[in-house]
Amino acid sequence: MVSIKNVLVITNPAAGHHNPSSIARFVRHLRHAGLHPTVVPTRYRGHATILARDAAAGGCYSHIVAAGGDGTIAEVAAGLAGTSAILGILPLGSANVLAHELRIPFDPARNAELIRGGHAATLWPGTLHTPAGSHLFVQMASIGFDAHIVHTTSTRLKARIGRAAYAVSTLSSLARYRLTAFTVMIDDVPYRATTVIVSKGSLYAGKYRLTRHSAHQHNRFSVILFDMSDRMTLARTILSLFLGRIERQKGTRTVTATTVHVPAAALPIQSDGDAKGSSPVHLALSPSPLRVAMPPLTARAG
Repeated sequence: MVSIKNVLVITNPAAGHHNPSSIARFVRHLRHAGLHPTVVPTRYRGHATILARDAAAGGCYSHIVAAGGDGTIAEVAAGLAGTSAILGILPLGSANVLAHELRIPFDPARNAELIRGGHAATLWPGTLHTPAGSHLFVQMASIGFDAHIVHTTSTRLKARIGRAAYAVSTLSSLARYRLTAFTVMIDDVPYRATTVIVSKGSLYAGKYRLTRHSAHQHNRFSVILFDMSDRMTLARTILSLFLGRIERQKGTRTVTATTVHVPAAALPIQSDGDAKGSSPVHLALSPSPLRVAMPPLTARAG
């Protein structure tokens, strides 16, 4: 097994809060902790997966750190799932949902200390399969209105105002998106919905509570079904989500599952904050686990 010495830091210059000075501080703290970091930037979408996969295969790094947002983390995770390399997370995105979920330190010094400590937990990601290809996701995926928000959120606006860009897109989508009921096959049982969120975690859009329990360390999804007939109901549902009352909202239902299938065509899809084309789509648990550097369950730091 590789000793905790060599750390590869994969950075995404396009991440919402990408800050070279934050990365430099993190690297400096890694060195002070006795580690040997190497920093590599991504150059295009999907590049982080290639970098992570090659680094894990080489066996020279104990930790491979995704320095970016949830989309960057998912790309790096796709290259590490099923390997002995440990995923580190330096949150530099717009929402940083997974970092909040796992209580990863945002402070570079505390994050470096977490890496040096060597503690890691095993998570079970999800995979989504569309006619255009397959993708691993770590936190959540969605089909319908929620995915439409991601599809229509400006990358430039995210870079300027962070996750507030999603609020702008939400208001625009409320007026423009056409709610369409579709069938969702959950473990081969049919359900009706106008939007569905398939989640491994319990949080949404940062720190907002979506479900009571995380499924990150379990072989299951939490599936949240929304059946909304008009824009007024949709607006109330969005408000209840941000007020932490989503489980009491009429037309909302949460079930657990191992597979989710949406056969209808042309519905928008997103996973971990990145647009992933349109349905039909099949979601399942990844056959390969992921080791993630995170505080112990009994002593997580915020």
